[in-house]
This record gives sequence, C-alpha cells and structure tokens, in this order.
Amino acid sequence: MKRYVSKRKVRILYILFLMMVLLVFCAAVPSFYESPGGVLTGADPASADEAVRSENAPATPSSASRATPSDASATPDEPAPDKHEIDVEAMYQNELSSGCEVYAAVTLLRYYGYDVDEFEFSEDYVTTHPNSYGDGGYCGPDLNSAFAGDPETGYGAYAPVLRNAINSYLDDEKSDDIAVIEKELTLGELCGRYIARDNPVMVWVTTDMELPYDYITWTVDYVDENATTEEGDEFSWPVNEHCMLLTGYDGDSFYFADSLEGGIVSYEREQCEKVFEELGFQAVVLSRDGNRTD
Repeated sequence: MKRYVSKRKVRILYILFLMMVLLVFCAAVPSFYESPGGVLTGADPASADEAVRSENAPATPSSASRATPSDASATPDEPAPDKHEIDVEAMYQNELSSGCEVYAAVTLLRYYGYDVDEFEFSEDYVTTHPNSYGDGGYCGPDLNSAFAGDPETGYGAYAPVLRNAINSYLDDEKSDDIAVIEKELTLGELCGRYIARDNPVMVWVTTDMELPYDYITWTVDYVDENATTEEGDEFSWPVNEHCMLLTGYDGDSFYFADSLEGGIVSYEREQCEKVFEELGFQAVVLSRDGNRTD
C-alpha cells in the first residue's frame, strides 16, 4: 500500500511537471519567433533589432521631394508673417529734385551690395526725352518709354524705364541679377511674396499718399516697345507722382524708404492700396535667379 501511494504521487507530480513545461513553452514561442514589430527574430536577433528601429524611425523624404533653400525662397504662396520690416538705408533726394525713381532704384541696388550713386545711374543708364513746344503744342514721351525731361528738372518715368535702366547697369556689372516688373499685384500681395522674404520692391505711388489731384498733359512724340500710347496721342502725368521703395508692413501700415524724407515712412494700408491702384500697380523687383519673367 505504501508503495502504491508513492507511485501515484510520482505520477501526479510528473503530469503536473509536463503541464507546467507546456504552458511555459506556449508562452515563450511567440516572443521568441516574432518581435513586437512583426519581424522574425529567431535566427538573427541583431537584424531584428535593426528592423524594429527602422520601422519606428520617422520617414525620410526622397531626394525628389526634399526642399532646398532655393525652392523655399521661390515659393510665393507659403504663409508670410503678420508683420515684417527690411533694414534698408534710405537715401535723401537733395540733388536730383525730380528723380525719386532714380533714388528708389539706387537704394534697391545698394541694398543688394552694388556700389552705385544716383548721378552715375541717372547719366549713364536712364533713358530720357525732353518735353518741348512744337507744332503739336506741348510734347513729350510716353513715360513707359523714357523719363520726361531729366531727373533734375523734369517730370518722371514709369516702371519699364527703370527696369531697363537697372538691367543696363547690371549688364555692365556682368551680374546674373535682373530687374523685373510685377504686374497687377496689390501692395499686400507684394509684401507676402517679397517683403516677407527680405526683398524690397520699387513702387509707384504719390507724395504723402494722396490720390492724384492734377495732371499735366502733352502730345506724345516719343515711344518704344513699352509704350501704352502712340505718337500723336495724349499722355497725362499726375503732378504728385512719386516712387518709393516698399520695405515693410504690419496689420495697419505699409513702410517705405522715401527719398523726399531721407528715411522710412509709413502710411495706412487702405489708402496706400488705393493710390497704388491709381498709378497702375507698377512695381519693380530684383530677381536673383537669373530668370526674366517679362
């Protein structure tokens, strides 16, 4: 009897032992053959760890989609900050009393590191045409074709004339930079596209940001490919026309380098937009990628 009981105990213990081994084996097999990331690891634990790290690592964009600094700077529609001002040293218009366009252009060029003064630029690069009396009465150029008179005593010039003058200067400097005209963008849009990225913009507005209130009219006797009139047509120039360098903005105002003041001035945004529209949305920027857009 004693011996029978001992065998029975042994048999029970043996069965319990087998059950425990089976439970441990069942629990261990999944963790042994499969990592948490679903990668088989039984044969090579080191390669399994590498696979898990690769799966959990952030995705790396391909070279085709990776943005470069030039890509970013050429994206005009990315969000712009709510306000921004460019550090521009304004010039004082104390010599060429009618040459606000010249001062704005030279200020723009100096901002980009070019060593040029208003006299060299005016004399060597700005196309001018005199106003005079003739058979057709008082005559003069289309302002898109030439500066009416001269920057000392004349009237002014529009965007194509200054764009051409800047590009002639840049050609002499053997520079890849070019001046281009932006058309039909508001001041706010120019700020988002250029000012927010530290690129000042020449704009045609008026003195003290007043709406044009009086005009001088003459018969056109000089045109080129940029003219909006033909010879014999009449051209009217607003007497308070003014050219400045747009340099900044915030929620209430636009900021300009104004040669008449010799410093930075600001005006209320809505009024600026009205005046800018009255002058035909004229703007000139310096493009640094070598691609002409006009």
